[in-house]
Amino acid sequence: MSRVEERRSAAYEATPPPPRARGRITELDLLRFLAAIAVVLFHYTARAGPAWGGANPIEIFPALSEVSRYGFLGVQLFFMISGFVILMTAIGRDSAEFVTARITRLFPAYIFAVLLTSLVVTLFPRVGQNVTVLQILTNFTMLQDGLGVAPVDGVYWTLWAELRFYLLIAILSLFRVTYRSAVGFMAVWLAAAVALRSEQNQLLSNILIPAWAPYFIIGMALYLIHRYRSNVILWAFVFVSWVLAVSRSGELRYFGGLPEDVVQNQTIVWIITGFVVVMSVMALGGLRWMRWRFLTTLGLLTYPLYLIHQWIGWVIIDELRDSLGATNTLILVVAVMLLVSWLIARFVEAPAQRWLKVHFARAIGQMRSASGQRRSRRRAPATTAEPDSPLAEAKDLA
Repeated sequence: MSRVEERRSAAYEATPPPPRARGRITELDLLRFLAAIAVVLFHYTARAGPAWGGANPIEIFPALSEVSRYGFLGVQLFFMISGFVILMTAIGRDSAEFVTARITRLFPAYIFAVLLTSLVVTLFPRVGQNVTVLQILTNFTMLQDGLGVAPVDGVYWTLWAELRFYLLIAILSLFRVTYRSAVGFMAVWLAAAVALRSEQNQLLSNILIPAWAPYFIIGMALYLIHRYRSNVILWAFVFVSWVLAVSRSGELRYFGGLPEDVVQNQTIVWIITGFVVVMSVMALGGLRWMRWRFLTTLGLLTYPLYLIHQWIGWVIIDELRDSLGATNTLILVVAVMLLVSWLIARFVEAPAQRWLKVHFARAIGQMRSASGQRRSRRRAPATTAEPDSPLAEAKDLA
């Protein structure tokens, strides 16, 4: 190869590759839906709770529970998908746009789910979930875990992890999220997650969520691979994050709430590895053939389904199990949850998101306008106002 060709090759490698066109990735909707269904079946057929009258659901569904007992790991797939999607949402946007997108996406369905769950468990107190007005109001903020208040529904714990991830990305977006800044952020975050494994720093651990950071970082690295192209650095992020994730796989049994003889650590490792492989194939375009239109609908109802399924589903099971039997009750409750989730997505979430986007855009525009006026006043000549005039006073306050 001549020197000219070598220079051209080096210049090509140094030039950031053109990004692929962004659009909805329907195969990601399918993965999101499957993760939600895994969690739903775990809560209905594997986790002990009030739904089956004190009976162990693993004994009621012995064959199904061989698989569904690992359904709690759907949360880890959610975190990987979140890393992928949130970086896709944030890249190229400023902090105000990013925060607006996240708030309008998360809160409409969530607030409705808090109200609906509170109403159902209050009307049917036999399942044993008692909620107070203060608890409900605190849950509206999505900060209940940080404030030490019990969640209305236990599945909300993942939202606290998500919120802290969003906060980190929002801080990054103050400096504009780019390919380079995203890679730098991932490097610092991964190093901090490794360091905090042995450091007992509660404040940093609360902010940097070292237990879940590897899953988010895997998703972020795979998004960069998807949008730009593969390179050894991005795959190194995936590999190191996978190693860090599986090294803590034994701790995940705590979140499943199942004993060690029921949930095998080696199986958890294989499932997490499978998630990484499937997400990698998706990022490389290997699942594009699955871009069917109905997958978008599945993706839209996934978030409401996750939010409402646990306690409301347990109430329905508790009411119907004696008259319909276990299998028929399970089929009916899953169908009802899917229908209610679609109704929430269609008639609550969509209109509320449109309303919020309009009002957030108006508020942000107002703040930017006021900020621009203050900067203009600061640049104005000092002789334009007398020292004691209202204009001078306003200038000092600004």
